[in-house]
Amino acid sequence: MTGKITGNNQYLKELNKAAVLDLIRRNKRLSRKELADLTGLSPTACGCITRELIKDGYLHETGQGESTGGRKPVMLELKPNSYYAVGFDIGMNEIKMVIADITANILVQEEFKFSPGITADKVIELIGEKFFEVIKAEKLNFEKFIGCGLSIPGLLDRKTNKIIIAPNLSWNEVDLDSKVSKVLNMPVYIENEAMCSAICEHWIGKCSDKENFVCINIESGIGAGIFIGDSIYRGYSGSAGEIGHLIVKENGRLCGCGNRGCLETYASIRHMLEEINEKIKNGYTSEIIKPGTDAMSWKQVVEAAYQGEQLCIEVLNKGAEYVGFAVAYLINTLNPEAIVIGKCFTDFAPLVMDTLIKTVKEKALKYPVSKVKIYTSEFGMNSSAMGAAMIPIRKVFGK
Repeated sequence: MTGKITGNNQYLKELNKAAVLDLIRRNKRLSRKELADLTGLSPTACGCITRELIKDGYLHETGQGESTGGRKPVMLELKPNSYYAVGFDIGMNEIKMVIADITANILVQEEFKFSPGITADKVIELIGEKFFEVIKAEKLNFEKFIGCGLSIPGLLDRKTNKIIIAPNLSWNEVDLDSKVSKVLNMPVYIENEAMCSAICEHWIGKCSDKENFVCINIESGIGAGIFIGDSIYRGYSGSAGEIGHLIVKENGRLCGCGNRGCLETYASIRHMLEEINEKIKNGYTSEIIKPGTDAMSWKQVVEAAYQGEQLCIEVLNKGAEYVGFAVAYLINTLNPEAIVIGKCFTDFAPLVMDTLIKTVKEKALKYPVSKVKIYTSEFGMNSSAMGAAMIPIRKVFGK
């Protein structure tokens, strides 16, 4: 009986520590009295918790606040550079790496290229090698790392945390997190890349004050991370957010999933690029796309569109229209406060946002669409790596 009570008391104590830390995170700085008022804990209990958090390096005192009649209160803030987390976003031919401290300050952003078709074992080796290289170069204390987040472009089994399938990497049934944990010697948390972007937006981005929102990533594929009631929503088997396979055109282009007319086949970067290059191959030219032009890169397509090249503008706008169909569908079904669109979309958002918004307003129900905010992400291609780094940090705050 005594052991059970002690365990419960310890659990409550950890919950209270997390609650105190999260209040300080949200408010930037608070006094002990303010914490007691906000938590409902006694001043003695609050004092005990904050002493431990200061001793452990999570908090520090930062001068005095305004007096309300007595002595000026001592203010508490999260302590920068006290603890760190690392995030890795595994793409088709590169790994993005982000290191952040518990204040969510980004300390390191790196990118490591590799050849397409890389094996999971080689990725694990590369992660270990680059992590230790970087923290040595940056003079970061390994003992202060609280965990690692992994962002994966694929489906995960939430019971085993195995990667069921990552089509762009040609991976099936891969156990990544436990192997990376052994290499890095720290806790590792694995998550879908769109959900990592949503975590980034929720923790440090446009939706930090939103409880219900969707984050859409447009890249070689299209996926969405969903928050409902301030919590991650994954669905029953973990595949919620696979909006790239919404049918937007009956009997349309064949998709890798076996269906026809999926959103990905019209609005993903890969397919828009294929459409433009196919027309160039068949003889399309313009003032910007000269005769004899080889296949264009994505960067060249975006640059040409900003210069007024009509084919590029038309394909990007058509893609945005199809994304508008999906956004309208999400508004009608989930009724979110906000929708954030990111990754490669940030490259060309100014060119197509009017088309997207017009389509959404035409296709979505009038009342919910009048309440939703539609944003472009500020983080571009780095959002998933940043979100992955935030996963271990969120654990500190009870999330």
